[in-house]
Order: sequence, then C-alpha cells, then structure tokens
Amino acid sequence: MPQSDLHTSTASDAADIALPQGKLRGRTDGRVNRFLAIPYASPPIGARRWRPPEAPEHWDGIRDAAAFAPVAPQSRDKGFFPGDPAAMPARPMDEDCLYLNVFAPSGPGPFPVLVWLHGGSQLIGGTSRPIYDGTSFARNGIVCVTVGHRLGLLGLLDTESLFGGDYADTVNPMLRDQLAALRWVQSNIAFFGGDPQRVTLGGESAGAKNVCVLTATPAAKGLFHAAISMSGGADTVFTREEAASFVEETAQTDSPWIDAPWERILTMQEAVLAQARRRFPLRPVYGNSLLPSAPIAAVEGGQAISVPMLLGTCRDECYPMVADQEPNQPWAGSMLAHLSRERMAKIDADLARLMPSLDWRRRRLVLLTAEEYELPSLRLARRRAADGAPTWVYRYERPDRQGPFAGYAPHLSDLAAAWGISTEADGDFHRIVCDFIKKHEVPWEAFNERNRLAFIGDGIECDSHPDRDIHALFEDWN
Repeated sequence: MPQSDLHTSTASDAADIALPQGKLRGRTDGRVNRFLAIPYASPPIGARRWRPPEAPEHWDGIRDAAAFAPVAPQSRDKGFFPGDPAAMPARPMDEDCLYLNVFAPSGPGPFPVLVWLHGGSQLIGGTSRPIYDGTSFARNGIVCVTVGHRLGLLGLLDTESLFGGDYADTVNPMLRDQLAALRWVQSNIAFFGGDPQRVTLGGESAGAKNVCVLTATPAAKGLFHAAISMSGGADTVFTREEAASFVEETAQTDSPWIDAPWERILTMQEAVLAQARRRFPLRPVYGNSLLPSAPIAAVEGGQAISVPMLLGTCRDECYPMVADQEPNQPWAGSMLAHLSRERMAKIDADLARLMPSLDWRRRRLVLLTAEEYELPSLRLARRRAADGAPTWVYRYERPDRQGPFAGYAPHLSDLAAAWGISTEADGDFHRIVCDFIKKHEVPWEAFNERNRLAFIGDGIECDSHPDRDIHALFEDWN
C-alpha cells in the first residue's frame, strides 16, 4: 500500500504531496490538511461529453490545490424548496467538473475514509458549499473526500436512446463519475493517510439515493465497505423503457446536443424540466451492464453489495413544501401529480380519519414525508434486514431553533449536525456518524422484523415508526 509522503510548512501553511498524477500543494492549519480541486478523471468535454470518464491526465510542476473547482453546470440559485441551502451561490460553473476534495488529519494514519456524494435532486449542488467542510471529520481522525460530478442532462440523459449505436453502453455517466472517484480513492487515498480498506460511502438526498443505487452496481464491489444514506432510498430509478419515453417526450432530437456549448445544454434542460410531470425527472437507468437491476430487486435477489448501512430521514422532511400552501392548492407541485383529484379526495378523507387532531397542513406534511422519504428508506431497510445485511435506521427529530422552519425538523436538518458544523447540542449526532465510519456501529439495535428505529431528539429512543398506519395505507392509495 502506498505510504503517505506529506510535507507541511507551518510558516507558509502549505502542504505538499506527491501523487502518481503529479504534485499537489494544499493548505494546513497544523491539524487538518486540505487539498481541493484534485482531478480524478479527465475533463468530460468535447468528444468526451456523455462518455464514461477517462483516467486523469498527468501534470508537471506543483498543482495548486487551495481553491474549489467550478461546479457542474446547473440552474443558479434554484433549490428543492424556497431558501434551500442546496442551491449554490453564484459560483463559476463549467462542464470540466470532475474534481474531488480531501480533508485529512495531519497525523500519519492510516485513518478510515468517508467519501461523500452531495444532494440537489441530481440537478444542482456541489462540493464547495460550506456545509460540506470536512474539517470536523478530519479532526476526529477521518479522511473526508467530497466528490463533484456531472449533473442534469449532462449526467443522466439516456444518450443511447437519443443518439443510438455510437453511444451504446454509455448510460449513467453520473454514476460512472462516482465510480471513477471511488477507484481514485482506492489508488490514492493512502498518500493522504487514508485506509482504502475502510471506506464509507455516504450521501444526503439525491446523493443518498446514488449511494443506494451504487450498492446495486456490480462494478462498485470492493470500492466501499459501509454506507450512509440520509433522506435517500433506492426507488428513484428508471427502467430502460421509462428513460427512452422521457427522451421521446421531452428531448428535441434535432437539437445540436453533442456540439452545443454547455450553456445551450443548460437552456435545453430548463425547457425539458418545465415539461416534466414528475419529481426527479432525470434518474439513473437500470437494465444495462452497469446497473443490471433495480436496487430493491438486487437486494431481494442477493446481488446487492451487502455492507453495513446507516440510513435515516428527518421528521418533517417536506415541511418547506407545505409551509405556504392553502387548502385548495395542488399538493406540493408535482410530488403527487400522478394521483387524480378523486384519489386525492380519498387520501384527504383517510388522513382526517387517521389523524383527527391534526390540521390539513400537518396531515399533508405526514403524507408527503412518508411518500418521498420515509417509505423508500424503510422499504430498503426491510429488504436489507431480511437479507441479513447490517442496517441501522434513525429519524432525526431535533427542530430548527430559529428561521422560517423553527419548531420543525425539515429536509437537510440532520446534515449540518452529521457534519459537525451545527450547534453543540447536535455534537452527539456527529459523534454517532464518526463512530459508524470508524467501527460500523451505532448506539442502538439494528433494524429488525419489529421495524424498530432510533428517534434522535433530546436523547435517543428506539421504537416502531409512529406513522406505520399511514405507511400501510399508502399501497392502497397508489
């Protein structure tokens, strides 16, 4: 295994390291070494657009690694909900986006490794958000790697359906980027003091969904040894037929897709999304050599990568979508657009019967949170538990203390706590996550046939899910 060959100078705050690709100069504060914008693949531009990522190019001299790379092309300042911190500030964007960042303890190691996939509905986000500062992990003896990758049409367009034979077996370039980053970690993380045999793959929201998909990807076997899914699940995928139908319905095949500037691709993406009738209109596609089957089916069939997994959701995930709604408004935009008005009326009646003490907004919140986040996560947990895969489940219930969502625990509320950049009161959740990365254990029992999970509020309590009656009815509603 390669040995760390890191040289630091407190006088200049510089940290130099030699990799097979070339030399890097990062920054250090004496405890944590930061190396930003490290290329893990060649730029996916020109003839490489929509192609599988290629090996990174070598460079001469010392490459500066003190600043983040541009984010993948995306709509500026648009998020999952109004005020969504996943929406990137006005940072540079570029199709040349296959870079990762390493936050490493300054000691000799070997240290366990966390590889993180960011959220953003597969459309927005990036590693330069302050919430993805890996300093706290590094100070707790963990090498933290954050990965940038292709997004939107550039990352998930079904090019085989659109362009034909020359693009056969190029589906899911975004997943291929993530696999390339994991392979880079296996080959290079020891130079930073990391242990390539103790890699945890984690993500939140869309990133968590990608983590779950990668557990069903044969090419990912051996690249990670534990997984964290925060507000994820394994249901957000397309069949080949669904992907081809999406292309047929929304893509303009006579547009200059291959040679167009990425700005033009982004404009076309806006038009495509404006016509979309469902959330997550761009999804990984299964039924191909990279992803042979749906992730849930892979678990049921014993083909999934059976590593220890920590997965969970927030109590009020969808509150931002219902906070400003009126009773006669459509249900949170396209989240339940597939249900008829008659079906929605029956759902309203069922919810009123099951939760008579809650007002209409709270009832909608319970349903939307269950449909979008809790059920996909619990469905995966049950399949994994039945297969004997070590699985721990939580529901994060600590409410925001201030701001527009005060009193609620909405989507993303567990993320800052998990990363150790929230309040001191949330420090125990950061310790739980760190211990899982180090030892693949948490301080509550594994998910089992009684469907017990941990409720993380003022303390930690283990019980069955309080909304299981809603969950049981959901199949009837669909």
